Amino acid sequence: MIPRNETLRMKRSLRRTWHTFFARFGRLLPIQAAAIPVVLAGKNAFLVSPTASGKTEAVIAPLCERILTEDIRGLSVLYVTPTRALANDLYDRLNEQVRHLHLQIDIKTGDSPLLNWRNLPEIVITTPESFDSILCRHPGALSNIEAVVLDEIHFLDGTYRGDQLRLLLKRLRNIKHDFSVYALSATVSNPEEVAARYAPGCEIIQVEGKRVFRESYVQTLEEVKEYAEREGLNKFLVFCNSRRRTEALAIEAKGIWRPGEVVVHHGSLHKKERIEAEETMRSARRAVCVSTMTLEIGIDIGDVDGVVLADPPHDTSSFIQRIGRAGRRTGEIRMFALHDDNREIFEDLVEAARHNLLDEKVYREDLSVVVQQIFSILYANPSGVSPDTLMAIFEGFCPHQSQAGRIIDHLRENDHIIQKVDRLYASEAVMNLGERGKVHSNIADSIGVLVIDSTRNREIGEIVLPAKIVREMRPFVLAGRVWSIEKAIRQRLYVRQIHASAAPADFHQSTSLGAYFDYLPEDMQRR
Repeated sequence: MIPRNETLRMKRSLRRTWHTFFARFGRLLPIQAAAIPVVLAGKNAFLVSPTASGKTEAVIAPLCERILTEDIRGLSVLYVTPTRALANDLYDRLNEQVRHLHLQIDIKTGDSPLLNWRNLPEIVITTPESFDSILCRHPGALSNIEAVVLDEIHFLDGTYRGDQLRLLLKRLRNIKHDFSVYALSATVSNPEEVAARYAPGCEIIQVEGKRVFRESYVQTLEEVKEYAEREGLNKFLVFCNSRRRTEALAIEAKGIWRPGEVVVHHGSLHKKERIEAEETMRSARRAVCVSTMTLEIGIDIGDVDGVVLADPPHDTSSFIQRIGRAGRRTGEIRMFALHDDNREIFEDLVEAARHNLLDEKVYREDLSVVVQQIFSILYANPSGVSPDTLMAIFEGFCPHQSQAGRIIDHLRENDHIIQKVDRLYASEAVMNLGERGKVHSNIADSIGVLVIDSTRNREIGEIVLPAKIVREMRPFVLAGRVWSIEKAIRQRLYVRQIHASAAPADFHQSTSLGAYFDYLPEDMQRR
């Protein structure tokens, strides 16, 4: 409990924003009491505390206070999230509060690409890829940035998207040198090491917190339903490790619960399908959502009574994130492990979570990001960039500075970039990639078949289907429903829902390799 005098002192320091963000609670949570003075002072910070502990408000409230107190105009805060879905969720959470302060907040993602560049909001929620786009296309919009918030940083760190973010922050410092960085995470085993990659010299603010959880090991969803009836549990989140497994388990769940109570959530479903699933979980009294890791991070789906792990998560951090979605109302997490011959793996994860033993991850730079950033920088500078300027961006990123030079030479030898006298330019092919927005992302393209419900004229999602299945018009499962193919036109399948049995569709497998991996010299690819 935060002492009353401390709360009063904090209330005075948040004279303009306390009522909007904290009055209904009447008090601050521990991470908020610890972080707010640091953010008000403009110092860099890394906030580590459990899920749903108030980290977002711990940063946004004092940042809004700074904007209002100092009368800062224009885009002041860039809030970077790992996913578009989380960006949308944060906007829905913060929009009313921010506008109550007569400030503006907006989203810039692939789903919501448009901003009013002549009248920018004070806060923009974005993703690393759209951050890249802003840097390239509207660098002047970032000239008054006061702070960059990196939400769910554990989700990005150690991936090519996290490495891209590291370099984007460095590029931003060429536009505005003195901005603050605030990284947020619930599960990081080595916060000092992670913080050093994004905000060197920042203050680590860590609040320990263990939530009580009770586990049961079951072999079928029917057993989960029996527990639910005995314990009065109404809402479940079922986590799977693959999209195909998600679809198969959703069909199984519909045979146990009522079909209208079961929804599906994964990255291959259209945005509208995912939003409907989230809304069902928020508003329905009884519901079961079968999901991949897309709901592992903080999208608001209301109170969840229990979490079912259909597959063992890949590490303890992911395990803690998943089970942490339940029990926010009661304070106790109810967890079910759906096991066959892997019970020991679940038991090890449970033991590690109880003792907060997070896996140590070995960090290694993804050099494909160097290629992506070279293309992004040269596209943004059609009048050319000096080799020294380009090399300076990668100083401290590549394990050996000579690697950046070798990558530049390799790209030049293969005509991806061109050198004229003392300046480097993007080739016509790279400039064309930039015009299509491809240079801003290192995520490998997925080329699949778009599925359209012909009855409602609505996109359902994207799948991979063998040509034989299309030719034979075989039904398939997507979004937990069975579809019959009516016609196939180019990369589009027009379908209608039927009541029958079928196998789940196939989906693109995600890869840990960046889209520009193949542009690296062969020996670096082998590394």
